[in-house]
Order: sequence, then C-alpha cells, then structure tokens
Amino acid sequence: MSRVKTWGMAVLLLTVACGKDDSDEDPARQRLRTEVLTVHEALKTQPNSPILHYQLGQIYRKYGVNDSALVALERCVELYPPFAQAHQQLAETYFEAGDLQRSEAAWTNTATFEPGHLETWNNLGYVRRQLGNLAGAEEAYLTALNIDSAFAETLNNLGQVYREQQHWEQAVEYFHKAMAADPTFRGAYVNLARLYEERDELDAERELLIEIRERFGRTSREGRYASIRLEEMSIGGS
Repeated sequence: MSRVKTWGMAVLLLTVACGKDDSDEDPARQRLRTEVLTVHEALKTQPNSPILHYQLGQIYRKYGVNDSALVALERCVELYPPFAQAHQQLAETYFEAGDLQRSEAAWTNTATFEPGHLETWNNLGYVRRQLGNLAGAEEAYLTALNIDSAFAETLNNLGQVYREQQHWEQAVEYFHKAMAADPTFRGAYVNLARLYEERDELDAERELLIEIRERFGRTSREGRYASIRLEEMSIGGS
C-alpha cells in the first residue's frame, strides 16, 4: 500500500486536545506538538524547503512517531534527492520498521551521495546480509575497509559473510584481523570459535575458548559461553 504524504493532517491531529485540558496532557506530547507546529508555521511560507521537511522528520523520529517521520523525510528527498543525511534517516527508520528492502535502497542512496562515510557502507552491508545478498554485503564491507582498513566491526562482519559463504580461510583471516584491530571486540572471538565448532576443528576451538574465558572473565556473557562449550566438549569426550 502506498503511503499518502499527509504531513499537514498529522500536524492537525496533534492540535486536537481529545477532550482533555492542556494540564492533563503528557509533557512529551506537548513538546512534540510545540516543535511540530513551529516547523509547520515555517512551511506555510516555504512549503518546498527540504530543510524544513528534514527538521520535521527529525522531530517525529525523536518522539517515536515514525510513520509521520517517513512522510516528512520522503518529501525531503523528493524535493532534494542529493540530501544524504535525509536518506540516512530514512534508512534507519525503514530498518526500525522492519522494511529491509526500502532500508537497503535508502542506504544505497546515502552511499551514492556521501561515498566517503565508513558507517554508511558498513550499515549497507549489514542490511544486504540480512536480505541474503551476501555478494552485495561483501562489496559494501570491502568498500568500507577501503575507507578504514582497521575498523574491527566491518572486519568481523566481513568474516561473517565469508563464513556464511563457506569461504572458511577468508572467514578465519578476517576474524583474526578484527581481533588484531581491536582485542576487546568480543564478537569476533565468539564468531571464530563457532566457526571452529562448525568445522570440527576442536583443538583450535578449545584453545580459543580458553582465551575467551581468560580475556573477558568467567562471569561475562562470552566467558559463560566458553565455559559451557568447554564443558560440552569434555562431556562429549572431545
């Protein structure tokens, strides 16, 4: 179903007191109405201002009114397509709504108009991976690493893509790169341990599990995972 661009109606709805005195109204709703009406007044004289529609979208996002935020942000990029920040906000809002296809398209637009932003490519890779587009995710992550080759999160994410593609050597390589770039990046340790488990490389897995437990502590989530897995391996005679 197509979304009708009715930001004006949304503003009008906010002005209705619903039979309550202003003193009974939720303070957050009062602030929302005040901020929205301020932008609405400016839009009366500048109805085609992408900045004002962007500001309106930001206000709605701040207060969690995401449907209205999408209407405002979509109008913003309709008026000024190269507005990278608005595409980014659209991508995040679509993702929060579970609309991964539109989120991926919005992240792609963000990257098109702001190609040097590391986290844009990292987020694009993540959404593509969620959609099952592993080749596209790999491409996005490699682009991110061209911007910063030592960004542990992207190194780990690329390792996950290779793991899912069953490119085991590359997966191991990138998990190790993530751990070297940031020795405190816990996800890379756990992902590598699970890869070893999947590959039945028990000696390497055991060695890494002991390191995880020692590095992050037995009471940490990762330490508890390592302890449970080591116990399973002992019980199983591995």
